[in-house]
Amino acid sequence: MAEKIILTADLYDNALTEKKGDYVAKAAITGTLRNDGIADRIVAKRTEYRRETIINILNLADEEKANAIAENKSVIDGVGQYLLSILGSFDGEKAPFDPAKHKLAVSFAPGKFLRELLKLVEVQTRPASTGPVINSIIDSTTNELNGQLTSGSAAVIDGANIRIAGDDKVVGVFFTKTGGAAKKCPLLIHNNPSQLTVMLPALENGEYTLSIVTQYATSNKLVKDARTYTFPVVLYVGAKPGDDDRPVIE
Repeated sequence: MAEKIILTADLYDNALTEKKGDYVAKAAITGTLRNDGIADRIVAKRTEYRRETIINILNLADEEKANAIAENKSVIDGVGQYLLSILGSFDGEKAPFDPAKHKLAVSFAPGKFLRELLKLVEVQTRPASTGPVINSIIDSTTNELNGQLTSGSAAVIDGANIRIAGDDKVVGVFFTKTGGAAKKCPLLIHNNPSQLTVMLPALENGEYTLSIVTQYATSNKLVKDARTYTFPVVLYVGAKPGDDDRPVIE
Protein backbone atom coordinates (compact mmCIF):
# COMPACT_ATOMS: atom_id res chain seq x y z
CA MET A 1 0.00 0.00 0.00
CA ALA A 2 1.33 3.45 -0.93
CA GLU A 3 2.44 5.74 1.87
CA LYS A 4 -0.07 8.45 2.70
CA ILE A 5 0.63 11.71 0.89
CA ILE A 6 -0.42 15.08 2.31
CA LEU A 7 -0.89 17.92 -0.20
CA THR A 8 -1.06 21.46 1.15
CA ALA A 9 -3.16 23.91 -0.87
CA ASP A 10 -3.21 27.70 -0.39
CA LEU A 11 -6.55 29.46 -0.86
CA TYR A 12 -6.51 32.74 -2.79
CA ASP A 13 -9.33 35.19 -3.47
CA ASN A 14 -10.65 34.45 -6.96
CA ALA A 15 -9.84 37.54 -9.03
CA LEU A 16 -11.94 36.27 -11.96
CA THR A 17 -15.26 36.55 -10.14
CA GLU A 18 -17.03 39.19 -8.05
CA LYS A 19 -18.70 36.57 -5.86
CA LYS A 20 -17.92 37.24 -2.22
CA GLY A 21 -16.07 34.45 -0.49
CA ASP A 22 -15.04 32.75 -3.75
CA TYR A 23 -11.53 31.33 -3.51
CA VAL A 24 -9.23 29.24 -5.70
CA ALA A 25 -6.69 26.71 -4.46
CA LYS A 26 -3.08 26.38 -5.56
CA ALA A 27 -1.01 23.44 -4.44
CA ALA A 28 2.13 24.45 -2.57
CA ILE A 29 5.24 23.28 -4.46
CA THR A 30 7.47 21.14 -2.27
CA GLY A 31 10.65 21.20 -4.32
CA THR A 32 12.40 19.86 -7.41
CA LEU A 33 13.33 16.23 -8.06
CA ARG A 34 15.71 15.08 -10.78
CA ASN A 35 17.12 11.69 -11.76
CA ASP A 36 19.71 11.66 -8.98
CA GLY A 37 16.92 12.25 -6.47
CA ILE A 38 14.81 9.50 -8.06
CA ALA A 39 17.83 7.19 -7.81
CA ASP A 40 18.20 8.00 -4.11
CA ARG A 41 14.58 7.00 -3.56
CA ILE A 42 15.10 3.71 -5.38
CA VAL A 43 18.29 2.98 -3.41
CA ALA A 44 16.40 3.69 -0.18
CA LYS A 45 14.18 0.71 -1.07
CA ARG A 46 17.28 -1.51 -0.87
CA THR A 47 17.56 -2.36 -4.53
CA GLU A 48 20.55 -4.44 -5.59
CA TYR A 49 21.49 -1.86 -8.24
CA ARG A 50 24.12 0.79 -7.57
CA ARG A 51 23.03 4.43 -7.46
CA GLU A 52 25.27 5.34 -10.41
CA THR A 53 23.78 2.51 -12.47
CA ILE A 54 20.25 3.67 -11.73
CA ILE A 55 21.05 7.28 -12.67
CA ASN A 56 22.65 6.12 -15.94
CA ILE A 57 19.59 4.02 -16.84
CA LEU A 58 17.20 6.87 -15.99
CA ASN A 59 19.24 9.30 -18.10
CA LEU A 60 19.32 6.88 -21.05
CA ALA A 61 15.57 6.31 -20.72
CA ASP A 62 14.92 10.07 -20.73
CA GLU A 63 17.04 10.51 -23.85
CA GLU A 64 15.31 7.74 -25.78
CA LYS A 65 11.85 8.90 -24.70
CA ALA A 66 12.64 12.45 -25.79
CA ASN A 67 13.95 11.23 -29.16
CA ALA A 68 10.85 9.08 -29.67
CA ILE A 69 8.54 12.00 -28.85
CA ALA A 70 10.45 14.22 -31.30
CA GLU A 71 9.84 11.47 -33.91
CA ASN A 72 6.10 11.86 -33.14
CA LYS A 73 5.73 8.51 -31.45
CA SER A 74 3.24 8.09 -28.64
CA VAL A 75 5.40 7.35 -25.62
CA ILE A 76 3.81 5.54 -22.66
CA ASP A 77 5.71 4.83 -19.48
CA GLY A 78 4.80 4.12 -15.88
CA VAL A 79 3.85 7.75 -15.28
CA GLY A 80 1.71 8.52 -18.32
CA GLN A 81 1.49 9.15 -22.05
CA TYR A 82 3.34 11.83 -24.01
CA LEU A 83 2.13 13.16 -27.36
CA LEU A 84 3.64 15.74 -29.69
CA SER A 85 1.39 18.61 -30.79
CA ILE A 86 1.67 21.72 -32.96
CA LEU A 87 0.52 25.09 -31.62
CA GLY A 88 -0.60 28.02 -33.77
CA SER A 89 -2.91 28.58 -36.73
CA PHE A 90 -2.00 28.14 -40.42
CA ASP A 91 -3.11 30.39 -43.29
CA GLY A 92 -4.39 27.95 -45.90
CA GLU A 93 -4.01 24.24 -46.52
CA LYS A 94 -0.52 24.63 -48.00
CA ALA A 95 0.86 27.03 -45.40
CA PRO A 96 4.36 26.10 -44.19
CA PHE A 97 5.42 25.76 -40.58
CA ASP A 98 6.69 29.13 -39.35
CA PRO A 99 8.77 29.05 -36.14
CA ALA A 100 7.79 32.67 -35.53
CA LYS A 101 4.09 31.71 -35.31
CA HIS A 102 4.10 27.99 -34.58
CA LYS A 103 5.57 25.87 -31.83
CA LEU A 104 6.01 22.20 -31.09
CA ALA A 105 4.72 21.21 -27.66
CA VAL A 106 4.20 18.03 -25.68
CA SER A 107 0.94 17.05 -23.99
CA PHE A 108 0.80 14.65 -21.09
CA ALA A 109 -1.93 12.36 -19.78
CA PRO A 110 -1.42 10.58 -16.45
CA GLY A 111 -1.29 6.79 -16.47
CA LYS A 112 -3.30 4.40 -14.31
CA PHE A 113 -0.79 4.19 -11.46
CA LEU A 114 -0.58 7.98 -11.11
CA ARG A 115 -4.37 8.37 -11.37
CA GLU A 116 -4.89 5.81 -8.61
CA LEU A 117 -2.17 7.41 -6.47
CA LEU A 118 -3.80 10.85 -6.77
CA LYS A 119 -7.01 9.38 -5.36
CA LEU A 120 -5.10 8.60 -2.16
CA VAL A 121 -3.70 12.10 -1.72
CA GLU A 122 -5.14 13.98 1.25
CA VAL A 123 -5.53 17.69 0.49
CA GLN A 124 -5.25 20.11 3.40
CA THR A 125 -6.19 23.74 2.69
CA ARG A 126 -4.96 26.85 4.44
CA PRO A 127 -5.34 30.63 3.97
CA ALA A 128 -2.71 31.96 1.60
CA SER A 129 0.08 33.98 3.12
CA THR A 130 -0.37 37.76 2.93
CA GLY A 131 3.28 38.05 2.00
CA PRO A 132 4.71 37.55 -1.50
CA VAL A 133 4.21 34.12 -3.08
CA ILE A 134 5.67 33.00 -6.43
CA ASN A 135 3.59 30.48 -8.38
CA SER A 136 5.53 30.22 -11.63
CA ILE A 137 8.11 31.77 -13.96
CA ILE A 138 8.06 31.62 -17.76
CA ASP A 139 11.13 32.36 -19.86
CA SER A 140 9.99 34.72 -22.65
CA THR A 141 12.58 33.38 -25.10
CA THR A 142 11.77 29.67 -24.86
CA ASN A 143 8.30 29.85 -23.20
CA GLU A 144 9.52 27.17 -20.78
CA LEU A 145 7.67 27.02 -17.48
CA ASN A 146 9.61 26.66 -14.21
CA GLY A 147 12.74 25.36 -15.88
CA GLN A 148 15.37 26.80 -18.18
CA LEU A 149 16.17 30.52 -18.15
CA THR A 150 17.86 32.62 -20.82
CA SER A 151 20.58 34.94 -19.54
CA GLY A 152 19.72 38.60 -20.13
CA SER A 153 16.26 37.77 -21.47
CA ALA A 154 12.80 38.75 -20.22
CA ALA A 155 10.79 36.48 -17.93
CA VAL A 156 7.25 36.59 -16.57
CA ILE A 157 6.69 35.77 -12.89
CA ASP A 158 3.18 34.99 -11.62
CA GLY A 159 2.17 34.99 -7.98
CA ALA A 160 0.42 36.94 -5.26
CA ASN A 161 1.52 40.16 -3.56
CA ILE A 162 4.72 40.19 -5.59
CA ARG A 163 4.74 43.85 -6.62
CA ILE A 164 8.21 45.26 -5.94
CA ALA A 165 7.92 48.31 -3.69
CA GLY A 166 9.91 49.92 -0.91
CA ASP A 167 13.57 50.71 -0.34
CA ASP A 168 15.25 50.21 -3.72
CA LYS A 169 18.51 49.29 -1.98
CA VAL A 170 16.81 46.25 -0.46
CA VAL A 171 13.84 45.17 -2.58
CA GLY A 172 13.92 43.52 -5.99
CA VAL A 173 13.94 40.25 -7.92
CA PHE A 174 17.05 38.15 -7.38
CA PHE A 175 18.60 35.04 -8.93
CA THR A 176 21.16 33.18 -6.85
CA LYS A 177 23.45 30.59 -8.39
CA THR A 178 24.04 27.52 -6.23
CA GLY A 179 27.09 28.37 -4.13
CA GLY A 180 27.19 31.93 -5.47
CA ALA A 181 25.95 35.44 -4.74
CA ALA A 182 22.52 36.84 -5.58
CA LYS A 183 22.15 38.93 -8.75
CA LYS A 184 19.39 41.53 -8.94
CA CYS A 185 17.26 41.94 -12.08
CA PRO A 186 18.27 45.28 -13.63
CA LEU A 187 14.82 46.17 -14.99
CA LEU A 188 11.17 45.70 -14.05
CA ILE A 189 9.18 45.88 -17.29
CA HIS A 190 5.82 45.30 -15.58
CA ASN A 191 5.34 45.51 -11.84
CA ASN A 192 1.92 44.30 -10.70
CA PRO A 193 0.72 42.54 -7.52
CA SER A 194 0.02 39.28 -9.37
CA GLN A 195 2.55 39.42 -12.21
CA LEU A 196 6.04 40.75 -12.86
CA THR A 197 7.87 41.00 -16.14
CA VAL A 198 11.59 41.32 -15.49
CA MET A 199 14.79 41.54 -17.46
CA LEU A 200 17.15 38.87 -16.20
CA PRO A 201 20.73 39.82 -15.32
CA ALA A 202 23.70 38.21 -17.04
CA LEU A 203 23.74 34.69 -15.63
CA GLU A 204 26.37 31.98 -16.00
CA ASN A 205 25.33 28.42 -16.77
CA GLY A 206 24.21 26.51 -13.70
CA GLU A 207 21.43 26.05 -11.14
CA TYR A 208 19.60 29.03 -9.65
CA THR A 209 17.00 29.94 -7.09
CA LEU A 210 14.56 32.82 -7.60
CA SER A 211 13.73 35.18 -4.74
CA ILE A 212 11.53 38.24 -4.39
CA VAL A 213 12.13 40.87 -1.73
CA THR A 214 9.44 43.52 -1.29
CA GLN A 215 7.73 45.76 1.25
CA TYR A 216 4.48 45.62 -0.69
CA ALA A 217 1.31 44.61 1.16
CA THR A 218 -2.29 44.43 0.02
CA SER A 219 -4.09 47.67 -0.94
CA ASN A 220 -0.78 49.22 -2.03
CA LYS A 221 0.39 49.62 1.55
CA LEU A 222 3.98 49.06 2.60
CA VAL A 223 5.14 46.98 5.55
CA LYS A 224 7.96 48.24 7.75
CA ASP A 225 10.37 45.40 7.02
CA ALA A 226 10.93 43.84 3.60
CA ARG A 227 9.63 40.29 3.18
CA THR A 228 11.37 37.61 1.13
CA TYR A 229 9.90 34.66 -0.75
CA THR A 230 12.14 32.06 -2.38
CA PHE A 231 10.61 29.93 -5.15
CA PRO A 232 11.12 26.27 -4.16
CA VAL A 233 11.71 25.08 -7.74
CA VAL A 234 15.33 24.89 -8.91
CA LEU A 235 15.87 26.81 -12.17
CA TYR A 236 18.82 26.59 -14.52
CA VAL A 237 20.69 28.45 -17.25
CA GLY A 238 22.18 26.33 -20.02
CA ALA A 239 21.90 22.55 -19.89
CA LYS A 240 20.60 20.89 -16.74
CA PRO A 241 23.57 19.74 -14.69
CA GLY A 242 24.21 16.08 -15.51
CA ASP A 243 21.87 16.09 -18.50
CA ASP A 244 24.58 16.42 -21.16
CA ASP A 245 22.47 18.84 -23.23
CA ARG A 246 19.79 16.20 -23.76
CA PRO A 247 16.34 17.23 -25.00
CA VAL A 248 13.94 18.33 -22.26
CA ILE A 249 10.31 17.20 -22.02
CA GLU A 250 8.08 20.02 -20.75
